[in-house]
Amino acid sequence: MGSSHKSNRRPPDRHDGRRQWKGSLTAGANPVDGKSARGLQRFLFHRVNDIPLRFKFLLIYLLCVLLPIIAINSFFYQRNSEDIQAREVDNLRKSIDRASGELLGMINEGIALNHSIGMDNSIYEALDRSYASPSAYYDEYYGFLRDKLTRYMSANITEVRVYTDNETIQTGANYHVMNNRSLDSQPWLRQLAHSRGNMVVAAYDEKSGLNPGKRLSIVSKMNTYISHSHYDKYSRVDLTVSKIYDILNREQDSLQLRLVDNQNRVVAASGSSSSADLAIIPNPPLPEHEDHAGYVVERSLGDFNYVKGWKLVGIADTRRIDNLLSEAHRSIILLAIFSTVIPSILIFVILRSYHDRVKRLSDHMENIRHGRFDTINIPEGSDEIGELIRTFNVMTMRITTLINDVYKLEIRQKSFELERVRTELSMLQSQVNPHFLFNTLNALLVVCTKNGYTDVTGIIKNLSLMMRQLLSRADGLVLLEEELQFTSMYLQIEKFRFGDLFDYTFDIDPSAKGQRIPRMSIQPLVENACKHGLQARKSDRHIIISAHMDKYGLHVRVVDNGIGMPEERLHQLLENMKSDEAMEGHIGIRNVYRRLELFYEGEADFILHSEAGKGTEVGFRIARAELDGEGHFRRRESG
Repeated sequence: MGSSHKSNRRPPDRHDGRRQWKGSLTAGANPVDGKSARGLQRFLFHRVNDIPLRFKFLLIYLLCVLLPIIAINSFFYQRNSEDIQAREVDNLRKSIDRASGELLGMINEGIALNHSIGMDNSIYEALDRSYASPSAYYDEYYGFLRDKLTRYMSANITEVRVYTDNETIQTGANYHVMNNRSLDSQPWLRQLAHSRGNMVVAAYDEKSGLNPGKRLSIVSKMNTYISHSHYDKYSRVDLTVSKIYDILNREQDSLQLRLVDNQNRVVAASGSSSSADLAIIPNPPLPEHEDHAGYVVERSLGDFNYVKGWKLVGIADTRRIDNLLSEAHRSIILLAIFSTVIPSILIFVILRSYHDRVKRLSDHMENIRHGRFDTINIPEGSDEIGELIRTFNVMTMRITTLINDVYKLEIRQKSFELERVRTELSMLQSQVNPHFLFNTLNALLVVCTKNGYTDVTGIIKNLSLMMRQLLSRADGLVLLEEELQFTSMYLQIEKFRFGDLFDYTFDIDPSAKGQRIPRMSIQPLVENACKHGLQARKSDRHIIISAHMDKYGLHVRVVDNGIGMPEERLHQLLENMKSDEAMEGHIGIRNVYRRLELFYEGEADFILHSEAGKGTEVGFRIARAELDGEGHFRRRESG
């Protein structure tokens, strides 16, 4: 019963569906709608024909020349300005990252030195000892302490000091004794106490000593060994301030840098050469327009406690950016003037030549309607309009001659001659339009042949053959050899355009030439390679078209050495190719993919490989059974 139920229900569904589908097609093909569309088309063409020739030329110039040039230059200026600003902001970030990295390297060097001193047990033991007399301390100093700290000196380190409240030690060189009054007067100690940690980066003005001035020091409390903690001990590593200014001034051409501490004070700024040039001052507020424009960048020196709150502020020199934008503006204006004036002059000359002669021809045709058969006495030229004027003059002279002959001869005696003249006149009038169309189609070829433009002649022939094949061939299967000939004509045109910058190679298996493939399945792949793969390459553009037969079937490949595409772009292109959504560019690839799907219903493989900077390979494989027609017959039988 299940079998009979299936046979009773499924066939009517299929046939009824086909009848309904055909019926919908028949209902959709309304002859009234077709007549309305054709009527609207004729109305539009008639309206265009009613516009005077002068205004047609003006519309062509405005809509096809002037407005596109203005739009393209405006778009190019906007994009160029955005690119300049983005590039300068990126340079600003790179410069401030480079400067902050170097500054953090100096600070880390001082931190490492402080750790080394803080881990030296012998220094703790020598400083925590009570000396009976100054001479006893000096014996210890010259015997041990003298060179203990100087060995750590480098280009980034100006001075290393150790402070203690052990009053039996004598102040001098790298070791200093502090009392309660000096503890309160040392700004770096106050900053260490305020940080509530064992180590801090302190910026301050040193007003005492032999070399007063700005200091940037790494300060830490020496409390590693509890057994030697009878006296308080502090280590201070002074960084080379001039080195810091060298780092900041290195980026002075592109931006102004400020080193700001955790108290929001400007410790150092580019434009100065030494610590005496700029005191430690509060960080001034940034200009609001520069901050919002992205010309100000801040970089923290790190997340460690000893540099927490320290930052590097970079302010771009807007004058440099304004100069770049002004130069781009001037270049765009000059380009716009050049791209507008030159084409405008050329179009004016060409259209003036065309319009004046066509207007003169129209006036003389109007005179013929009133019985005046005057010839056009102007330089005709060698183009189609000139040929039409010459034909018109010949026709006018022939008509004038015939009319004069008719009136001069005796009507009664030469009635048969009059009839012959009238017949010849009618023939001449009927040949004007076909003759003009023939000369219009072949004028370019004739002019190129006369002037010896052999390259142009070949290109025009290829264009004619391509158009003839496009119009004459049905949209079905064609021989691979015929499709390759069509592709070769396209490549010859590309070769004519790019000359020595472009070349191509055919690698065709003779046994593959007789195979039948879908029409327009190779040329779109080649055109896509020329447009998207090779156009950005400046030289050595090359395309290889290969077709081979093997045990699987027919393999067709188009390989170029263009710019290729990254993996993300390749993946996106494959998804867009298989979807029904509109896609920008690569329409030829989607069309070939859809043709293969249509003809072989998934039995043909579409191949697309690409690597950025190395080129792209695109093609397809058709199984041997599909080439022999067996797969098509199997699908028909199963369907």
